[in-house]
Amino acid sequence: MQNTTSMKPSINETLDMTLEPAFTIAQRIATPFLRLSLGIILLWIGALKFADPTPVVGLLHASLPFLAAKSFVYGLGVLEVVAAAFLLTNHAVRYVALFAVLLFAGTLTIFLVAPMVSYGSQGFPHLTLAGQFLLKDLVLAAGCVMLVARDLARDQQQA
Repeated sequence: MQNTTSMKPSINETLDMTLEPAFTIAQRIATPFLRLSLGIILLWIGALKFADPTPVVGLLHASLPFLAAKSFVYGLGVLEVVAAAFLLTNHAVRYVALFAVLLFAGTLTIFLVAPMVSYGSQGFPHLTLAGQFLLKDLVLAAGCVMLVARDLARDQQQA
């Protein structure tokens, strides 16, 4: 006797078939969306340093006091705005993204050098408001690393 019952697709297979158009769109827009998002974020946080450098100077004073000067904050702002311009115009992406990783890593050093700023009196793993603000740089750095990898892969594929 032959088994005539057909196998039902699994829930994952059904979801994959149903969502295939969305997955295709996501795959197509992922890299430019990430690049543009990081460009907008860098532009915004860089421009804010010119509007009011005081919060960053205060954060630096509490963590890396030798850098706590408006001129240093303005310099960071210039670097962030220039990096944003390159990302937004899709130029030198892997180099700018790698540089941005360094910017974000610099911010993350505050977790190590000034734990009171990041964790407060309760200590790790509790985060202060400043610690929550700083922690976002981890995912921004990861996004930059992804841009470096995607830009390299695109060039290798074209070669």
